[in-house]
Amino acid sequence: MPVIRRSGLLFVLLSLVLFSSCFNPVLFRIYSGDKVGFVDRKGETVIPAEFKDADEFSEGLALVVIDGKGGWIDHRGRLVIPAEFPVAGKFNQRRAMAVAEEGGPAGYLDPRGNWAVEPVWLKAGEYSEGMAAVEDAQGAAYIDRRGRVVFRHDYDFAGPFEQDRALVVKEGRYGFINRRGEVAVPLEYRFAQPFSDGRAFVVTDEMGGFINRRGRMVIPADYDNAVSFRDGRALFVRDGMAGFLDTRGKEIIPPVYRWAGDFSEGLAPVEIDGLVGFIDRKGRIAIKSRFTYAETFRNGRALVMEGDNISYIDKKGRIAWGDEF
Repeated sequence: MPVIRRSGLLFVLLSLVLFSSCFNPVLFRIYSGDKVGFVDRKGETVIPAEFKDADEFSEGLALVVIDGKGGWIDHRGRLVIPAEFPVAGKFNQRRAMAVAEEGGPAGYLDPRGNWAVEPVWLKAGEYSEGMAAVEDAQGAAYIDRRGRVVFRHDYDFAGPFEQDRALVVKEGRYGFINRRGEVAVPLEYRFAQPFSDGRAFVVTDEMGGFINRRGRMVIPADYDNAVSFRDGRALFVRDGMAGFLDTRGKEIIPPVYRWAGDFSEGLAPVEIDGLVGFIDRKGRIAIKSRFTYAETFRNGRALVMEGDNISYIDKKGRIAWGDEF
């Protein structure tokens, strides 16, 4: 019986995923002149390029700019939340930061366009792991999804929670707090980045390494620079050249690139002989370098450029939308 129930639950979950995928297709931004629209994975236009600007879709809605103000459209291009906000952000955890009046306080909208958190905040960040960093006349705080203050703090900067840790800064020193507002990693670093894959890049004196969530240095501070782990790999820089290491600190791909981007979906853009191509997680060439610019892959597509031509490619380097090179 447990096996049957589990299989039934799996079937329901898969059905929900397929249902959601059918009605919320993956769309990609395209540019036509100074306007923005969206195409599907086949490169077919779904939403014509008619917006002054637009963000990527997030939780089924995309922030667009119309006549200088922000609103949100659905996957069919319908304006479901009117473009009447001078400042706005993307949806995250069913909350989007918005300012109702120029120079006014910020609050958070729900996907129907109603105020889930009333606009009373002087500063408001994105929601992450159920909380958002905000500031009012009384000082800085973190609030929950209903707008209730979880705790207040006196840090100069407080970032979003990532893996139960939030990056904070006080008098130029970096550290991390937990979800109760307690110091989880002492503020003793000259610089730090948020946690990802259980690791955070920190700079001690001159060089940087990676700590775990308890603050223990697990990858020695031997790097000129590095970025947070993505897809199980962290980009590092030594002597001006970029390479990649894994979460154990092993340099999987040696520092031989003048420029490189993060790994995503198993591939990373790198510069080879003045042009950009893509390598796999073992450092093998996956897409030959022929682009002047390239972004990381998202949902099987990567935006690339050659000269003024903008296109999307698939993981085999084939043009999915745009100009043939």
